[in-house]
Amino acid sequence: MEMGLLIFVFGLIIGSLINCFVYRLNETNLKSFLIGRSYCPQCKKKLRWYDNIPLISFVLLKGRCRFCHKQISIHYPLVELTCGLVSVVVYFTFKGNLEVLLLNLIISYVLIALFVSDLRYMTVPDHLTYPAIFFLFLFLLIKGEWHAILSGLGVALFFYILILITRFKGMGLGDIKLGLLIGLFLGFPKTIVALYLAFLTGAILGVILVLTRKKRFKSKIPFGPFLVLATFISLFFGEKIWQLFW
Repeated sequence: MEMGLLIFVFGLIIGSLINCFVYRLNETNLKSFLIGRSYCPQCKKKLRWYDNIPLISFVLLKGRCRFCHKQISIHYPLVELTCGLVSVVVYFTFKGNLEVLLLNLIISYVLIALFVSDLRYMTVPDHLTYPAIFFLFLFLLIKGEWHAILSGLGVALFFYILILITRFKGMGLGDIKLGLLIGLFLGFPKTIVALYLAFLTGAILGVILVLTRKKRFKSKIPFGPFLVLATFISLFFGEKIWQLFW
């Protein structure tokens, strides 16, 4: 129980860092993330250390900046809470193997960052995908997990063909890199489950948005969040879902 709490708090801290990283990567530059202090996106005033405590500061400040009193986006505490919960679930799922546990935690944090970046800015930053792909590919190569390597390459090829067919109207190059990462991460058959769930949920939400006139038929909807969400579902329940298919 105590270890679970420590993992949850650690996840909250990582979630706070992810918020900062994604914002600065898309709004300013990566260097500012490494050396600069956190500041309010509205008034640009530097925040005090006690205004940066994950979840707690948001509650104490009632969701508003201490200085300009502008509303703080709810996505910040949601990302922190998500990282905390995902950390706990990953820990209790894979704690029997430290190597696999660390790998799943690292890739999970990368996926959450990609989810946030694509949802808010419609970007899949190379600063996140390339290191994660390289690290994961090297790990799988050493372990001889060829089925996972082939799964990653297969997804990347599949997305590339879709892009050629749709002439870049349905997907972007970022989706290819994200697909490669997910395929390497999940392997077979979990990758198939993730793709199925991603396309299914994406199609359903797209239809709902069009019918409610919140989006037009030709409007762009980021596909990355659907892929990431489906990846987490498949990571924990993929084997059972695959068995249900048959």
